[in-house]
Amino acid sequence: MKRWIRIAAMAAVLVVPMGVPAPATTLATSDATVAKELIPRYEHRTDIGGLETLLRLQLAANRLDDAEATLDRLASTERDEEPRLVPALVPWRVYLRARRYEAKGTPSSQALRRAFDEGYASLDDAQAVAAYARYRADLDALKHAAVASVPTCGTPAGTDCSGTADGVAARQAYATWRFLLPASQPLLRADARRRFLIDDHVLIPTHDGTLIAALVVRPRIQPASGRVALLNFTIYANDAWSMADAMSMAAHGYVGVVAYARGKGRGTGPIRPYEHDGEDAAAVIDWLASQPWSDGRVGMFSGSYNGFTQWAAAGHHPAALKAIATNATNAPGIDTPMQGNVFQTFIYAWPFYTTDTRGLDEATYDDRDRWNRLRRRWYTSGRPYRDLDRIDGTPNPVFDTWLRHPSYDAYWQRMIPFGRAFADIDIPVFTQTGYFDGGMVGALYYFEQHLAYRPSADHRLLIGPYHHTAMQTGVFAAVRGTRVDPVAMLDLAAIRLAWFDHVFHGAPLPDALSDRVNFEVMGTNRWRHVHDLAAMSQRRWKLYLTGDTQGTGLDLARVPRQAPPDLVVDFRDRSDVDYQPPGSAPDLRHARVFETAPLERSIEVTGLFTASLDVIINKRDVDLAIDLYEVTGDGRWKDIASYLGRASYATDRTSRHLLDADTPTRLKITSQTVAGRRLAKGSRLVAVISVPKGPDRQINYGTGRDVSDESVSDAGAPLRLRFLASSYLDVGVNPSEDD
Repeated sequence: MKRWIRIAAMAAVLVVPMGVPAPATTLATSDATVAKELIPRYEHRTDIGGLETLLRLQLAANRLDDAEATLDRLASTERDEEPRLVPALVPWRVYLRARRYEAKGTPSSQALRRAFDEGYASLDDAQAVAAYARYRADLDALKHAAVASVPTCGTPAGTDCSGTADGVAARQAYATWRFLLPASQPLLRADARRRFLIDDHVLIPTHDGTLIAALVVRPRIQPASGRVALLNFTIYANDAWSMADAMSMAAHGYVGVVAYARGKGRGTGPIRPYEHDGEDAAAVIDWLASQPWSDGRVGMFSGSYNGFTQWAAAGHHPAALKAIATNATNAPGIDTPMQGNVFQTFIYAWPFYTTDTRGLDEATYDDRDRWNRLRRRWYTSGRPYRDLDRIDGTPNPVFDTWLRHPSYDAYWQRMIPFGRAFADIDIPVFTQTGYFDGGMVGALYYFEQHLAYRPSADHRLLIGPYHHTAMQTGVFAAVRGTRVDPVAMLDLAAIRLAWFDHVFHGAPLPDALSDRVNFEVMGTNRWRHVHDLAAMSQRRWKLYLTGDTQGTGLDLARVPRQAPPDLVVDFRDRSDVDYQPPGSAPDLRHARVFETAPLERSIEVTGLFTASLDVIINKRDVDLAIDLYEVTGDGRWKDIASYLGRASYATDRTSRHLLDADTPTRLKITSQTVAGRRLAKGSRLVAVISVPKGPDRQINYGTGRDVSDESVSDAGAPLRLRFLASSYLDVGVNPSEDD
């Protein structure tokens, strides 16, 4: 009975109509009692997670003065440790003030309006825009978490209600956002229009009559000479995201513009990722430069797919485009949907996400059970990779089109500059990426190609311990078990804006960009500034693949010795479909693991690594992955740099050159990501060279036919891969300044 009383109380919270804010104090009464009991456990916590839980407990217990003090402590801690989180506290301050006004008898809607005016509308433009981007929540997900957290007190399971801090916190989070949303939306919109001139119904014609939907946000004061427009051209049609991006540019004195790919939002035409973005973005740039508020200059910003659109536009050379600032930059055909000409399954769901609707199909994209089931069914069936949509049961024409172009052929080449076309990109470029950024492959491709064909290019690169979205949402304090050095806790968006100020207004160049390549070596807490990627390393280690035993693997030695044992992979075996590697270790099956002796002193591994692999295989082709790691003295694996590629494309991604079976072949390989990590004394440098075999990417059976058409019936004899004793890796290193 006690359990059902609690669930009924929770239901009372969940059924309040969404059109008006529920009373901010509405929460199960028993939660207040539990919260009071739990608060002493958290009062002395100083970490962000502990302070967040304490705040929610204090709100649940109606201890508003204590909650305000905790909010101040939390803000101070976040400013020091993870500043990207600070703007997200603004809605909580508004909620707390509304609670206070409600406690004094003010009706909920009036309490919210007054609290909003004091806690949000009083912020300056830059602060308000930063908070606006955080002023959202997934109410359905919060509701689900709140319901799931209802404890089962008094049932045979015997849950101890005194230990449900996470449950109370989850229910308070839902109560907070249910109060704030959607009632805050009209307040946010009105505040935005008070600060800026907003036109959110722009339709821009292209040369073929297609209409591109755009949002334009301008500062209210117009200088006589006009303003520079900064454009984000994107397939991710989400008006809330777009408004935040455009207002951010306007808050810093630019005209902020977000335009959607054709067919997205209110635009016309079919939705075709990548295919028309360059010409359409160029048309938008021409239109922007012709507006009466424009000074005739346009820059572009943003990352991932939206970084690709910048290079695509630059390839069309619109006269008004004067600078691009990309981050985590996608390069179609280079890093997705294939890397090193190897198709990767994670991208399969993305076309549904971006093309199913004029917005974004979140429900389909987030259906992880469906995509995990698809990968598993494909892998265990042994069917051709081209059958993925048949196995799924829903056509995926975009993905099928990609599969018809396994070479980097004209289909891909026309999307972005190719070869000598990079020589004609004569505008300043700023690229941000990170060691944990999947977009580093594309970012480095653009950087290297641009400088290869235009050595004098004004192109600056910033690399740090960042993940894929850090350049947009802020730097995480820790990534994949690596604590980010304090010196790398930068405001990357602010650096990007400062770079635009330098390009367009002659402001000083940010110190972080004092040379062409600017990188932080993880574990050193120091930034380095050099003129090219080669200069990231002061010297090189040539490390041979040997058959001698070293640690738990094979010796990665400074001199050649006996050849390693053959690597044998049976592509018919699918018993490993559910395999998960232990702890922090990678998948070491279908691999040879080479490692150095424990380091006698710390060393920095930096820059690109190369490999010269003399191999003999019994097939016409093979896919290879090379991953470098630090393995610490206590057994933790830490990422350094990587490569993935198909041997038949190793010398030319545009044309396939099959291997001769059972004949020595030399594969010359350059990593697709750069290293920047200090290895501690006692650690080992470890190279894992593997043949991909799993549900997450194509399986190359080695027949020489199109890999998408191969199936397990083509597996034949197991792959036998022999590394000759002359095979080696070439790794860039610097002596550690800490020794």
